[in-house]
Amino acid sequence: MAAVLRLNRRWIVLLSVLLLVLFLSFFVHVGPARPAPPLPVRDVPSYWPQPVEDAVCKPKIYVYEAPDTFQVPEDVRDGRCHESNYNSEIILYKQLVDPESTIHQLYVTRNPDEADFFFIPFFGSCYLYHCWSVNGWRWDERCDVDTKYVDPMMDMVIHQYPYWNQTNGRTHIMIHPMDQTFTYYKNNERFQPAIFFKTVGDKRRKWMYRHRYHRDIVIPSATRIVHHLGIDPMNYLSQDGQPKQGHRDIFALFHGCCDDTQVDDEYSNGIRSLFFRYFADYPGYEIGRGLADEEYAAKLAHTKYGLSPMGWTLDTTRIWEFMAFGVVPVVIADGIIEPFEFDVDWDSFIVRIRRDEVHRLDEILRGIDDKTYESKRRKLWEHGRRVGLEKDAWHYIVRELCRMEGLDKPVNLGLGY
Repeated sequence: MAAVLRLNRRWIVLLSVLLLVLFLSFFVHVGPARPAPPLPVRDVPSYWPQPVEDAVCKPKIYVYEAPDTFQVPEDVRDGRCHESNYNSEIILYKQLVDPESTIHQLYVTRNPDEADFFFIPFFGSCYLYHCWSVNGWRWDERCDVDTKYVDPMMDMVIHQYPYWNQTNGRTHIMIHPMDQTFTYYKNNERFQPAIFFKTVGDKRRKWMYRHRYHRDIVIPSATRIVHHLGIDPMNYLSQDGQPKQGHRDIFALFHGCCDDTQVDDEYSNGIRSLFFRYFADYPGYEIGRGLADEEYAAKLAHTKYGLSPMGWTLDTTRIWEFMAFGVVPVVIADGIIEPFEFDVDWDSFIVRIRRDEVHRLDEILRGIDDKTYESKRRKLWEHGRRVGLEKDAWHYIVRELCRMEGLDKPVNLGLGY
C-alpha cells in the first residue's frame, strides 16, 4: 500500500511539474494577438503627414536678377562650385529660373507686385568656396566677400526695389548652406530680416548663435555622387528599390572621415572613434575612408543600413546618398533638426541612435526584425527619398514659407502623388 502511495505521489508531482511548464511556456512564448481591422480612411486632412501635392498654399515667388558686376560668374557656379556639397544654393536657384521646371511653372512670377516672396540670388557659399580653392584652401580667407558681394547685393535689393522696405525684408529669401550658416559675413546684419534656407539644423544651445529658430528653414544638402556626378540610382536599383542583381547583403556601411578620431574629441563628439576601432571588425559591416564613386554607388545598392554620424556639425551629406539609394539611414546626431519636420515623418524610415547608446550599435540594429526593417525601407523608397534636392524639396520649402506668413490657402498641385 505504501508503495502505491509513493508511486501516486511521484506521478502527481510529475504531472504538476508538467502542467507548470506548459502554463509558463504558454504565457512566455505566446505570440501577438491577431490584429484588429484597420481603421477606415475618413478625413485625409485630419491625418499626418499629408500628401505633398496637398499644398498649404501656392505662393508667387519673384527672383531678383543680380548684375554681372558683382554676381558670382556662371562659369564658376557651374565649374568649381558644382563639386561642392554646398551647391544646394545653385540647384534650388536653377529650379526656380528654369522655365521648363515644374517649380518655375508653379511658383515663379515675373511681376514683383503680385509676389508673396522674393528670392535673393545670393551665392555666398560659392563665392567663398571659389575663394578658398584659389587661396590654397585657407578656410579663414574671405576675399573681401562683404565689400565685393554682400554689400552690392543688399544695396541692389534695398535701394533699387521697394519690396524689401515694404516688409523690412521679412518676405525675402536667402540660402546659407555652409556649416556656420550666415556667420561668415561681417555685414550679415544687413540681411538678418530675411528667411534663411540652411542645411544645418541644431537644437543645442552651444551653437544657438548660428541659428534663428522659426526664421530658418532646414533644407537637404547636395552630394557628390547624386548632384555633382549625376549618378542615377535607378541604374543599380529596380522600381521597388531593390538591387537589380543580388541582395542587400551589406548589413551596415560607412565610408568617410576620420580614422584617427579619439573618444574625447570634439569632432563627432568622439562617435567616429568607435567606427574604426570596433565596428569595422563586426560581421556584415563595411567601414572605410572612401571608395571610387562607381564602386561606392554599387555598394550603396547592396546595403541595408547606412551609418550617419555627426561630424563637425550634426548634419551629414551622407544621409542624402543613402536615401537616394534606398539605404535606411542610422542617424547618430543628438539634437539634429532634419529638413521639413512639420511635413516629413522621419522616424518612419530612419533609425535614431543616441551617443550614449552608440556602443550598442550592432545589438540595436540586429534587434530590428525583418518586418520593421522592410517597413522602413519601403517608406523610405516611396516617400522619404522624395525630400531630396533633385525631387520635391521646393514643394516642402513652400509649405514652410506658407506657415511663416500665415498663408492658409489649401490647393492641390496636381502632382499625382
